[in-house]
Amino acid sequence: MRSIRHRLRQDFVLRVISLLGVCETLTLLPFSVYRFAQGSFDKGLFDGVTLLVILCIVGYSWCADDSQRGGLILAVASTVFAGITSNALGIVGVFWFFPMMLTNFFLTDAKRALVINIVMSIVMIPVLMQLSRPESIFSFIASSITANSCAYLYARRSDLQQKSLERLATHDFLTGARNRRSLQNSLAVARGRLLNEGRPSSLILLDLDNFKGINDRFGHAYGDEVLAKCANLIRRSVRFDDCLFRFGGEEFVLLLADIEEADAAAVAEDLRAIIASQLGDPSYPITTSLGITGLHPSDDVKRWMKRADDALYEAKHGGRNRSVLKTFREEDNKQSDSNQVNAI
Repeated sequence: MRSIRHRLRQDFVLRVISLLGVCETLTLLPFSVYRFAQGSFDKGLFDGVTLLVILCIVGYSWCADDSQRGGLILAVASTVFAGITSNALGIVGVFWFFPMMLTNFFLTDAKRALVINIVMSIVMIPVLMQLSRPESIFSFIASSITANSCAYLYARRSDLQQKSLERLATHDFLTGARNRRSLQNSLAVARGRLLNEGRPSSLILLDLDNFKGINDRFGHAYGDEVLAKCANLIRRSVRFDDCLFRFGGEEFVLLLADIEEADAAAVAEDLRAIIASQLGDPSYPITTSLGITGLHPSDDVKRWMKRADDALYEAKHGGRNRSVLKTFREEDNKQSDSNQVNAI
């Protein structure tokens, strides 16, 4: 039960889908029963099929954990059913038009909702032709355009605000790199890719050398500029799909997907040279130390990060301005030797 409440709190679209499922059950089910009782088997069957389709979409959204696709499917399905209902009921069906039109903006993104609503408006043309007074038709068209325009602007603004909040929650404000919270999720995804699809990933743990001296000598404002410039240098030097995270202070993590650790070591060495030549100036050069490791099927996220940290430690204590690759086999052999010594 707690998991259900958590998902509903975290996923607004899922809340809307679930609410529609409840509302349609409370309305369509009695309608269907009533029409069957009155002998209108075709209308009762239509209401029952409509309800069944909606409940299937609700179930898919929950079971597949894909409310975005579920919302789009529900918006399209609801539009189809609303169009059929409107043409079957005539002018009375117009009452279904406006609530469905506004609901679509809650089920999917603003552009898709607008397209769906335009299609729905076209479907309503045969119904509108039943209005004998032209001013009634024009009033309907004007009110439809006004409602769609206001709903579209509101939905677009909400989408932008949502994306802004998501970025604030997952990215470091100073450097633009992703934060530690985002790192944990990305490492888990990378491990899942390796186990399920056999796709490798590698980590580069990067730490600026003597960064405290930079702050002490030039001030924290200059230190912040160095961090931001370093993040930009890294992003420009790697692939678009490679993910950069600020791990804390002057330490960064670079997650490389679909790349073996030997190739990641070459990337790290290129980064070391670029930072050494471009980040500082001749009077005060700035260098970095890097630890590299690949992901092994036996790794969990904690062990993978620990091995990268050990590699960085070796680079730091080996003289700085170095990159060190630490493989799973080296770590495993070291643990075996340690176990043998303890046994003796």
